[in-house]
Formats: sequence, C-alpha cells, structure tokens
Amino acid sequence: MTILATAPQRAPRTLDDLFADALRDAERMAPGLLLLAFDGSDEVEADARRLLTTDPGCAFVHFTVHREDGEVVVEVRAPESRPEILEALVVRAMSAGR
Repeated sequence: MTILATAPQRAPRTLDDLFADALRDAERMAPGLLLLAFDGSDEVEADARRLLTTDPGCAFVHFTVHREDGEVVVEVRAPESRPEILEALVVRAMSAGR
C-alpha cells in the first residue's frame, strides 16, 4: 500500500486576513479612488481577485486588481458623493490584525 503525502490545505484567507498579512499601503488618490498596495506574491494576487472582484457586493463600488512595481495593486472606485465608503475600507484595512 502506498500512502501519498499531500500538502496541508491552507484555510481560505478572509479579507481581514489579506489586509493583516499582505497590505503594504493604502492611499486615497482622489475623492472616488483608493489604491491598496499588497505584497506581490501570486497567492496574494489570487486571494485579492477572489475576495474583491468575484463577489458583486456593492453595485457602485468597483475593484480592479493588477501588478505594478512588484506589488499587487487594487484600485477601489466609488462615487465621489460617497467618500464614507472608501474611508470605511481604509479604516478596516489599516486596523486588520491589530
């Protein structure tokens, strides 16, 4: 009988885990634009895409994930008339894991 060893499965990362483990910077670029910069690993990019772009969540907030200068960058766009949305996300991101 042959027993195959398998790598242990990692529990799916939550959004707060992603913020706590991999967030490098959060910067408001304009009233309706927030940039989140993460560690540039493939795993972080996959988690960011899964957590931020596959769930429709709020219909008027849009997330775009791309790579830039060795980082995974998430552009978060919301209506300029609703700055509290981006502000709440910044607070959540910066307080995760603390």
